[in-house]
Amino acid sequence: MKLSAVPNCVPSVNDSGRVFNIQRFSLHDGPGVRTVVFLKGCQMRCAWCSNPESLAPQPEILFDRQRCGKTSCWQACPGKSALKTSAVSYKSWPDEASCPAAALRKVGQTLSVEEVIDLVAADELYYRTSGGGMTLSGGEIAMQPEFSRALLQRARKEGIHTAVETSGFAAWPALWQVCEASQLILYDLKLADDALHQRYTGVSNRSILQNLARLLEQPIPLRIRVPVIPEVNDGDEEAEKMMRLIAGITRESRSFQGIDLLPYHNFGLRKYALSDRQYLYEELHPAHGKPQTAVLEAVASRYGLKTATLSHCIG
Repeated sequence: MKLSAVPNCVPSVNDSGRVFNIQRFSLHDGPGVRTVVFLKGCQMRCAWCSNPESLAPQPEILFDRQRCGKTSCWQACPGKSALKTSAVSYKSWPDEASCPAAALRKVGQTLSVEEVIDLVAADELYYRTSGGGMTLSGGEIAMQPEFSRALLQRARKEGIHTAVETSGFAAWPALWQVCEASQLILYDLKLADDALHQRYTGVSNRSILQNLARLLEQPIPLRIRVPVIPEVNDGDEEAEKMMRLIAGITRESRSFQGIDLLPYHNFGLRKYALSDRQYLYEELHPAHGKPQTAVLEAVASRYGLKTATLSHCIG
């Protein structure tokens, strides 16, 4: 499952970028009530990813084969081909509204900075009363560094608090270009063991840890986020490796704010079927139990690390 060993980025064009979702009233992606802007494109392939539609940088189709009623439009519908192959051109599909069975959804659109900020600013009252704001997530924000930075700067100009969530798998100039403009960094760490990291995400964690160390030297507040994945990183051995790693790398940092534990869920399972993708984690661990967050909490406590367990896993 190993992918590119060296992260790169796809430069955005002018002041527009590729967005696949804008989620309002989020409570788990930074302080207060927040609007999360999900950018499209990610170089990692986490086996448990809950947003498979975020992976490809280009727009794509979610096609519900079961819902398609094969009505009068069936003869002319390119969906017929998709029942046998996924190699159907995005541009060849009809508009969502023209499907009488509501069996398809186009994911990913190009939006300008102003279009995004207009949507985000609509909830400014909630941000002010709750201490919330806008969070950029993905996908991977550093794959669109110019667009991400422009969004953050524009939001801050409007007085909106900003946060970014990143996997850290990016070239440092692109990652810093984005993070420097943010007021909070949510940094994902999947696994401490590099061999396991490569097995379950497709990439090494070496550059991720190097980038984390550099960000921890900066004055921007940073929280580390750990998805708690049953039978992968929630056992005693992996929990010990993770918390020992975090304790060491954050020891001299004044910007480190603590750890968020994100218990695994399979809410994205249906999206794998709709996008014709393989849900690798559920295939590798079909009989997994519930995520053992208490194991990581206990080990973190021994290392003097503060944790907060959230009610979901971003992936």
